[in-house]
Amino acid sequence: MKKILGLVLELNPIHNGHYYFLKEAQRRVEPELTIVVISGNYTMRGDVSVLDKFTKTRLALASGVDLVMELPFSSAVNSADYFGYNAIKILTSMQITDLAFGVELDKPEKLIRMKEIIDQEEFQEEIKKELKKGLSYPTSAYRALQKLSDDEEIINHFSLPNNTLGIQYLRALDELGVDIRIELIKRIANNYYDKNLTGNISSATAIRELLLKGEEIYSYVPDLGLKPQYLNQIEAEKRLLLLLKYLFTLKFPEDFRSLWGVNEGIEMRIAGFIDKSTDYQNLIRNIQTKRYPQNKIKRLLLHILLNTKKNFENQKLSYLRVLGSNQKGLKYIRKLPKDIKSEIITTFKNQENILIQSELKATKLYGLLSDRPELIMEEYKIPIITGGKNDN
Repeated sequence: MKKILGLVLELNPIHNGHYYFLKEAQRRVEPELTIVVISGNYTMRGDVSVLDKFTKTRLALASGVDLVMELPFSSAVNSADYFGYNAIKILTSMQITDLAFGVELDKPEKLIRMKEIIDQEEFQEEIKKELKKGLSYPTSAYRALQKLSDDEEIINHFSLPNNTLGIQYLRALDELGVDIRIELIKRIANNYYDKNLTGNISSATAIRELLLKGEEIYSYVPDLGLKPQYLNQIEAEKRLLLLLKYLFTLKFPEDFRSLWGVNEGIEMRIAGFIDKSTDYQNLIRNIQTKRYPQNKIKRLLLHILLNTKKNFENQKLSYLRVLGSNQKGLKYIRKLPKDIKSEIITTFKNQENILIQSELKATKLYGLLSDRPELIMEEYKIPIITGGKNDN
């Protein structure tokens, strides 16, 4: 049986750590084909990506990926459980045999134990108790775990970013009932939130800090023969704040109650701070509460800007959209079963899917934030194909 390797990446931006992870996963699995699902112009934590999704696709293909699939905006800008489930659903639909993902703790038995605890009814009951105290979901989950486990390694690693997603990938595989081989790749050289450079392999957070200062990042990203255009984060955040201020000038706070994530009167809190906030990060800090940590707020603000309705909230929503491929990837697609091929989307032209309409709005917004309004036209083109006559 052929080995088909599946990966999930955000590439914000692609850096030497990603390249190491990709090559290490390919070295261990030795796949005939590598498929990557990428979140597009925005990240799970609600940030505007410093690379647009079409540039990410070109860079992924140049790195040695064979097929790039899209995680829709509504699935990507979401909590870890829905982000993880939807990404894995796409990969398993594309018939992967192996899944590799990065972790801070490369001990499968410990991750499996974390997953088992999360799935216990007692764990969910303990979370509810903590939430009633006004705590955020991550803090509530962490406290619930402390009550159900005395394993210090599990407790200390439970809330680390890569482990958190890894647990959700395992849960998704269980729910989907698929038998996929797992390869854990230990994160090296740095932690996700490290703002300080740690040599050749530095965190995406540290690299974005360099971009923010207008400094060069070439030492920290792989040389793939392309010169990507990075987002001006300062200008993008100025425009985000301006758009939000305009929206809250145009509407009453209660008008937002039908939107994704607008619960518990948070719309009133945003309205109370928005005119006083001097910049986007200042607004996020002002709104922040125990129940609404910064990542949740950033996701919420994006969904408010894009008018994402509540029926998108807490939903398992995905599609099979090809962003790019090499010739090997195209050959693989042609050999897929007809029922899978019939679901594959290669262009948004003449499409009525509600997820697609949401994606189009998200790309239009990204075009405004990056001063690249023409980017929306990329959505209507065929996927990026490398290695053929029209490759340029």
